[in-house]
Amino acid sequence: MPRATDRLDPVPMPADLQQRMTAWRAAHPQATFAELEVEATRQVAALRAELIAVAIAASEPETAPPCPTCGAGMQRVGERTRTVTTSGAEPVPVTGGRYRCSACGAELFPPR
Repeated sequence: MPRATDRLDPVPMPADLQQRMTAWRAAHPQATFAELEVEATRQVAALRAELIAVAIAASEPETAPPCPTCGAGMQRVGERTRTVTTSGAEPVPVTGGRYRCSACGAELFPPR
C-alpha cells in the first residue's frame, strides 16, 4: 500500500479547466457533491483527450518507417484522420501520415 510520502507531485491545474469548472459551479450553485464530481470527471476526461491528441500529433515520424510486415521501406501516400475513443468515452481525432510498402503493399496508419 502506498504511503503518503510515495504520492506523485500534484499536477498544476490548467487555468482554462479551473475557469470552466468555476463557471459551471456559478451556473449550478445548488449542485450536490455528487453532481460536482460528475462534472469534474467530465471536464478531466475532455482534458485527457486533448492531451492524448497533442501527444499523438507530436509523435509523427520525420522519416518513413520500415514496413512491419516485410521490413522494406515505406512511402508516404497521403494523410488520414480517424477518431479513437478513450477509455473515458472521449473522442480523439488522430491525423497522421498514411504509408504504403512498395514491396508488399502493406499499409500503415498511424505509423508506430
